[in-house]
Amino acid sequence: MAVLDTIHGAGLIAERMRDRGIDAAALEVYHSSPKVSSFDLVVAPVHLSPKNPAMAEARRLGKRVVTHHRAVGDLLAKGRDRRHFEVTGTVGKTTTALILARILSARGTVASHTTRGIEIWRKGDSEAVRSGLSIAPANVILAHAAADEAKADHLVSEVSLGGTGVADYGVLTSFVGDYRIAGGTLWASTAKLQMVSLSRPGSKLIAGEDVRISADVTFGAGARGQVSSTDRELKAEGVGAPLRLGEGFDPESYYSAISAATAAAMAAGFDLEEAAAALEGFEGLGGRMKETKSDGFTVLDNSNSGLRASGVEAALDRAGGGGSVALIVGEEAETVCEGMDISALVEILSRRRREIDLLILVGVRLKPFAKSLSAGYAPDLDSGLAGAKAALKRGDSIISCVKCFR
Repeated sequence: MAVLDTIHGAGLIAERMRDRGIDAAALEVYHSSPKVSSFDLVVAPVHLSPKNPAMAEARRLGKRVVTHHRAVGDLLAKGRDRRHFEVTGTVGKTTTALILARILSARGTVASHTTRGIEIWRKGDSEAVRSGLSIAPANVILAHAAADEAKADHLVSEVSLGGTGVADYGVLTSFVGDYRIAGGTLWASTAKLQMVSLSRPGSKLIAGEDVRISADVTFGAGARGQVSSTDRELKAEGVGAPLRLGEGFDPESYYSAISAATAAAMAAGFDLEEAAAALEGFEGLGGRMKETKSDGFTVLDNSNSGLRASGVEAALDRAGGGGSVALIVGEEAETVCEGMDISALVEILSRRRREIDLLILVGVRLKPFAKSLSAGYAPDLDSGLAGAKAALKRGDSIISCVKCFR
């Protein structure tokens, strides 16, 4: 068996296959052109272009090809006592997964795997046990191992581009801002529907209204939404429960994620009041429209791995108060999930440049626009923050909008 793409977890998948007595080899496919003619089955990431030489050969020879998601699901098919939730979608995955973990931890120990890494939750508080993991489907294997070690009652996994088929509850957050993958041959939303096509019998699907799919529970503020949220109330099927959130963040940016997490928890047997109680005092998540004080500056932190150009505009909309405003914007690596839409970002920056006293661009793809935007340049987020603090006065504001892993 050939497992393609060592950058996105082929090594781990092949290793677990060999542990099961399966003859499997992990192959690097971006800087070399391995031959797959001697393999009966090819396991490939759903995002890999069909023009990739290894994929093209597999298709030409009529090899059976399955996705990494499917392979991971097969490896983890053995039943476990805990409940497993998988979260995917074009936006809101990390926020939904972390809020869901917080709610579930009211009833037991929860392991979560998101772009923040693997964390163990108890009674609303989390402890990081491993960082630096992507949300490639292969790392769901490591999330299960961590959950085993912690004797977790629940596991919440954020998964890129679909589900593995082992979850008891699958959450499709949204298809807003859909984009092309696999060399432009496939919509990301199509890949994410593996959450449905690979789902096991008896599992439940929770989906946002814009996904437009028949789900067990639909969330959102529109007519089809069975569960919804404001900053003061959770609602389910017309029944409300008071919501007492904390301060220092933009609650409107969290309505969808709170609704999704509540819907998933209710599908698993929680009631509305339990969810609301678990969220009492919630003050947002770092990197997701979270306002903090740092060295005398007000910092609106919206730097995260899922950042889009629309998120930059939302942060600008929220910025206010006295003093000067600095915006640090860009990407640390265009390979984080998918890169920023540079043309859309530059359009926003050009249109709203007068609102920004100090503009610092981050990332090599934005560097060529520094002159036309009258902007400074920094190679990464930390350098940009340091530059902004050096140029501003205490009491001024900094908006942090860099696409990066935190």
